[in-house]
Amino acid sequence: MSAVAGPSSESLSIDATDSLNEFSLESNSEAESSETVTTDNQLSYDDLRKKLAKMEQLLEESRTKNAKLEAEVEKVRTHAFKISEKCANLEKRVFTVDNFTSDEDITFYTGFPSYDLFMATYNYLNPGQNGENIRFWRSVSNDVDPEYYEREPELGVGPGRPRTLNAKEEFFLVMCRLRQGFPERHLGHLFDISQSTVSRIVISWVNFMYLRFGQLNIWPSRKVVNDNMPQDFKGKYPNTRAIIDCTEIKCQMPSSLLLNSELFSSYKNHTTLKGLIAISPAGHISFISQLYTGSISDREITERSGFLDLSFEANDSVMADKGFTIQDLLPVGVSLNIPPFLGSSAQMPAEDVVKTQEIASLRIHVERAINKIKNFHIWDGVVPLSLFGIVNQMWTVCAHLCNVQDPIIS
Repeated sequence: MSAVAGPSSESLSIDATDSLNEFSLESNSEAESSETVTTDNQLSYDDLRKKLAKMEQLLEESRTKNAKLEAEVEKVRTHAFKISEKCANLEKRVFTVDNFTSDEDITFYTGFPSYDLFMATYNYLNPGQNGENIRFWRSVSNDVDPEYYEREPELGVGPGRPRTLNAKEEFFLVMCRLRQGFPERHLGHLFDISQSTVSRIVISWVNFMYLRFGQLNIWPSRKVVNDNMPQDFKGKYPNTRAIIDCTEIKCQMPSSLLLNSELFSSYKNHTTLKGLIAISPAGHISFISQLYTGSISDREITERSGFLDLSFEANDSVMADKGFTIQDLLPVGVSLNIPPFLGSSAQMPAEDVVKTQEIASLRIHVERAINKIKNFHIWDGVVPLSLFGIVNQMWTVCAHLCNVQDPIIS
């Protein structure tokens, strides 16, 4: 029986050598890979440390800047608080009608007896919430597109830039101009607007008020006159329907010699504008004429003013001064009561003296009414030629405003 042949010792030796070589190669490869990972990790950690240090430095700088900013913010807050306190105090000093609600202040600046009457007149005028009912005057051209009045009301509907003041403040400004006669430059400083804006507001509002007050019928009926007749008139002149008189206001002398001669008043020895005023026996202003040149006579101004076209009744009488020789101009049935003339007599009869005194004691009420109009200090000085465009409107508005004030006869 033959034996099975096994591996030889030589082949075993070769296999062992090959296995050792492979193990050695694998070990070297793992060692190299480990060294590479270690080197890469070492580099990454160094970069992170540098970046972390840089970030810490930036963070510290940010903290320093934030501390400075917080200090500055605190200073600004302190300053803002002081400014807000000053603004709160200054708001009480702002020249606006809302800060003058007491009757004394309203009377001083506007002439209205009370704040309620001021607001009642403002509500009657009805300029609109934002003044949209007023046609604002423009110095260049006053022509307005018809569609202008069809637009929806909005703030600042007037021509040009939106207005700074609301409608009530503008009304207050105009009343200060009329009542106290403040110059336009002064009003511009008080209301923090330009002088030209003040001028536009005054012209626009005066024209608007003139039209609104013109809708009022101030000529009383005979029944109303009788119901409010004072006792002095009932006993002496019960048929009196109106007391009339003329007054003059000084105006600037024009360069035209012709116009200057027409405006010159020998009574005032100055160029003037002349108007006719009529009051009822109760002291209510019942007729306001336009202003005429100062050289016009009392008779002519009565004839031209439209006073004779009013609705008189039979047995009415008109009381006037000596200069009103208008008996032939009055409607049929209307008599004239004027102080008697001395005539050719050397001395006035006793009955004429008594009549003169009686008429003078009653006729003085129309002078008091005229004085109320002139208490609007816009008439204190000489009316400049620049106001001639609205002087009639201003005069009429001031006269209408007198009817809102306390009556001259209690």
